[in-house]
Amino acid sequence: MSPVDNATWSITPALPDPEFVWNDDERYVSPDEVQRFFLSDRLAVLKERICDIGRRLWAREYTDGNGGNISVRVGHDLVLCSPTLISKGFMKPEDLCLVDLEGRQKAGIRPASSEIKTHLAIMKATEARACVHAHPPHANAFLICGMVPPTGIMPEPDIFFGEVGLAHYATPGSPQNAINVATAAKDHQCVFMQNHGVIVWGRHVEDACWKMENVDAYCRILLLAARLDAPVTRVGADSMRELVNIRLKLGMPDARAHRSDEALFNADAFAGKPFKTL
Repeated sequence: MSPVDNATWSITPALPDPEFVWNDDERYVSPDEVQRFFLSDRLAVLKERICDIGRRLWAREYTDGNGGNISVRVGHDLVLCSPTLISKGFMKPEDLCLVDLEGRQKAGIRPASSEIKTHLAIMKATEARACVHAHPPHANAFLICGMVPPTGIMPEPDIFFGEVGLAHYATPGSPQNAINVATAAKDHQCVFMQNHGVIVWGRHVEDACWKMENVDAYCRILLLAARLDAPVTRVGADSMRELVNIRLKLGMPDARAHRSDEALFNADAFAGKPFKTL
């Protein structure tokens, strides 16, 4: 055995992966099968995680009253989700619901939200395993003006949630809203629902929660920058492609990878002033 160099040795820990993984051959169909799965230890851990995410959203004032919803796909045709008319800051594991991909409730002591249809539409249209919907105030300031934040300003937004999509307004919980949002979500992991709120999707519920935090923090920075009455600086096309490539290497989709340099950015100005280029 070779001697260890105490100055240069290192370890490479594996990243934890909280994605809920299921065997596609494992199906729960009958009421008894579904109920056993709903009460299983595997889902108990996930229920606690969803409740923790709910508390974090509420503590950051991303939800008020009974606003917002959280969902995680847990099987070929099953989704664990928050119920209707409940504060996300005070949910308990026993409050959560189980629905199928058509929105039919299969388990739970409280009714599921009508807005779960939008989450399900995203899951059908994309590789989403978890969705989080909330009303973060800085992001909502953009979307009630029919705007999304500009790209190419800071690395973290362009890497971690990417370009934001804008879904045309439809009544929350309606089939049309589900169609509008799912259409936007095919090319975007973060969607601003016009005059409503934000919905994000990812591989697991923590991933989706991070995206919600990221987008509101970025919108807050932009709103503060607008008060400085100076042009905002933007990266060039080569730097932007590097950010998109990092995103792709992290396993996140990005439609910008196939665009020309002229179509790579979503805006040429912010707060009435053209961008400066680095």
